[in-house]
Amino acid sequence: MSKKKNEKIDPKKIKSDPVYFIEKVIYHGTGWSLTDFQKEWLRLIEDKHRVCFMAFRSSGKTRQLFVHYFLWKAVTNNAKQFLIISKTLPQAIEVLKDIRITILTNPLLKTMVPSNRSQSWSRTELEFANHSRILSKAYNDNVRGLHVDGLGCDELGEYQDHEILRKAVLPTIRAKRGFFIGVGTPKSELDLLHEIERDPGFQSIFFDRYPAEGEKGNLFEIRYPDTKIVHGEGFVSIVDKETSKTIETYNNLTWSQEFLLKPVSAKDKLFPSSMIEACLDDSVSFQEQPKPLHQYFMGIDFAMSAQAGSDYTVITVLEKSPSSKRLKIVYIDRSRGLDYTLQKDKISELAERYQIVKALGDENTFGKVFIYDLKAAGVPIDGFKFSSSNKSKEDIIKALRDQFEKTGFVIPNNKTEDPRTVTLVAHLLDELSKFGIVFDMRTKTVKFEGTGKHDDMVISLGLANYIARHITMGMFSAVKGSNRSKINPFAVAKTT
Repeated sequence: MSKKKNEKIDPKKIKSDPVYFIEKVIYHGTGWSLTDFQKEWLRLIEDKHRVCFMAFRSSGKTRQLFVHYFLWKAVTNNAKQFLIISKTLPQAIEVLKDIRITILTNPLLKTMVPSNRSQSWSRTELEFANHSRILSKAYNDNVRGLHVDGLGCDELGEYQDHEILRKAVLPTIRAKRGFFIGVGTPKSELDLLHEIERDPGFQSIFFDRYPAEGEKGNLFEIRYPDTKIVHGEGFVSIVDKETSKTIETYNNLTWSQEFLLKPVSAKDKLFPSSMIEACLDDSVSFQEQPKPLHQYFMGIDFAMSAQAGSDYTVITVLEKSPSSKRLKIVYIDRSRGLDYTLQKDKISELAERYQIVKALGDENTFGKVFIYDLKAAGVPIDGFKFSSSNKSKEDIIKALRDQFEKTGFVIPNNKTEDPRTVTLVAHLLDELSKFGIVFDMRTKTVKFEGTGKHDDMVISLGLANYIARHITMGMFSAVKGSNRSKINPFAVAKTT
């Protein structure tokens, strides 16, 4: 035992191998060691130079890849500069604090503390005795102008503006051809981790996944060998191997997102396939004209931009029959790249064609302008504002879910008569299948949102459903819009 304790450290290996440095210097005398998958991370960084890992929560990714690896790079390289980025400034400060504590509590690393520590150490910057520096900053444009030898981005899945990575963050390593480490746990299929994984523009970055369970093995139990994973009905428990006592319990959604790296679990989808399939009608296609004695309602999700790569503007028309409680999708229009005038004309034309009773449009961003002008043009439209608290969106989605639970839709699914029906309904079904409950571990809140590339069709259908459910059939004599030539003979009375 004493021989192992007094084992000499090889200076050459210290400089060449981050695994050796961590286990022989940082973990010296602790009895701790790296897991095989953590060693794989470190060796992949050295081999690939620029990497991004999607890894399960509590896998040690921040500790090994940012605290320990960056410390190794700074200690073994003179006069180099490294940058670690976190979502927020407090998170960035916390990473640097961990590096500082690691140095000050390790006798072998204390020699790296500079004599002018009070001047060269701050909450966001550490300079070492060899004149290497580690900077820690929040994810924003303020990193422009920095040129560093290595860059790390922690919890990439939480970053909101993806363009900052391309235009401000990654250019910091261009001049010195520095290394890059990105890591995180996914939040949705739209997050930055997924974009790096699938976007050809990031091909220079090596990407891999490390879920808690899967093809790579049971990495959670490798990381925590005194525990075992137990799957129950609707939940997953972490159990102590020796005592069989439950340590932690997670619902399927949280386990799927935070540990299996899948943003939505099949059991936690808001619109499971069985619920959607019950509404499909293989004998029905879209209809181009309204039917007598029926009411029509429209939901509109406006695109934020007319550019070709922007979101879609989606218009959904629902039919309400006096003899049925089910709402039938009679028309969907999905387009992008159209300018303001063309979008407005299309909405006006469809509203006139179906003699709609009421339309409901997303009032956020450009929607407010659309709604004002459409009202002036005689379209019976109201705006629905999605609040920052997510409560209003929750109301729309809950109402949509309720309608599906009642098998309250008729979704055209005739695959022989109208190819357009098939194409648009397929897009709708795809968006519905990827719409879920996203649990934010940091705020402990639940949000309803799409985890696929788009959710425009779900929101459009939700808006149409919301207004159709809140208006009942009865006698209605008002002319809907100043330029309408026909009077709809049906009633609308708001429900209380």
